[in-house]
Amino acid sequence: MRTTFEQRLEGLEAKLLQMGQLVQSQLDRTLEALAAFDTTLADEVIIRDDQIDRAYVEVEQEILRTLALQAPVAKDLRLVAGVLHINSHIERMGDLCVNMAKFVRITKDFPPVVEIQSTLVEMGGHAQRMVAAAMTCFARRDLELAERLPILDQPLDRLNAEVFRQIERAAADDRTLEWASRMVLVARYLERLGDHSVDIGEQVVFIVTGEVKELVPSKAVRAGVEDS
Repeated sequence: MRTTFEQRLEGLEAKLLQMGQLVQSQLDRTLEALAAFDTTLADEVIIRDDQIDRAYVEVEQEILRTLALQAPVAKDLRLVAGVLHINSHIERMGDLCVNMAKFVRITKDFPPVVEIQSTLVEMGGHAQRMVAAAMTCFARRDLELAERLPILDQPLDRLNAEVFRQIERAAADDRTLEWASRMVLVARYLERLGDHSVDIGEQVVFIVTGEVKELVPSKAVRAGVEDS
C-alpha cells in the first residue's frame, strides 16, 4: 500500500513538472509571436493549450483518487494539497499565454509603439525567469528560492506600471492607441505570471514546513488600502 501511495505521489509530481515545462514552452512561443506579429505561431499556442488542460484534469482526478483511497496525513497530505494548488496555478499560466496569443491576431494590422514593445520584451524575459524559478523551486523544495521569488517579481510590477505611463504618451495617435490599449492587458498577463510564480513558492513553503505563509503582503496592503 505504501509503495503504491509513494508511486502515486511521484507520478503527480512528474506530471506537474511536465506541465511546467509545457507552460514555459508556451510562454516562449507567445513572446516570439508577439515580437514578430506571427499569427501562425500564436494559433499554435492556442491549440497546444489543450494539452495543459488535459493534464490539469488528469492531475486533479488523480489527487481525488489519492485522497479517497489513501487518506494521507501530515507531510503527505501537505504534498497532495500543495500539488492541488500548484496544478491550478500552472493551468492558469497556460490560459494567460493563450490570452496573450489571441492579441497577436487582434492587433496585427495596427502599428506598434516602439517603447511599449521594448518594455513588453523586457517583461517577457522577467516572466520567463519567474516561471522557470517557480518550477525549480517546486522540484527541489528550495525554500531559499521560494523566499527570493517576490524579489524576482518586483521588476514585473514596476514595468507593468510603466506601460500605463507609456500609453499616455501614445494617446495622440488613434491607430497606435488601439494597439497600445490592447498591450495593457498583455502587460497585465505577464505581471500575473509573476504572481502565480510567487504563489507556487508559497505552496512549496507549505509543503516543506506546514506553514501557510504569504511571501509578500497583499496588493491591498501594498497599496495602503489595508493595514499590514
